Amino acid sequence: MKTLTVQEASKSLGEWLRRAASGEQIAINEGECTVLLQPLFESQEAAKGLTAREALRRLQSRSRLTAEQAADYLREVRAERLADRGRNG
Repeated sequence: MKTLTVQEASKSLGEWLRRAASGEQIAINEGECTVLLQPLFESQEAAKGLTAREALRRLQSRSRLTAEQAADYLREVRAERLADRGRNG
């Protein structure tokens, strides 16, 4: 991940935006705050040809959950599915 100050980022903002749009992780620091540049939606052209595994890796690399939060979430989903099975017989 490339980390920049606001001053560094502002000098070549277009360049950093293009790099972030192509998948590179770009972070900008301002004091105690750090933001991550990333596209809101991946272009359909960029998504074409991805294997399911690669698509999952990309999603995981953008995850904002800690490993513990992800494990908690998966436990909740599993409990919900088991409860649904019990109700639906």
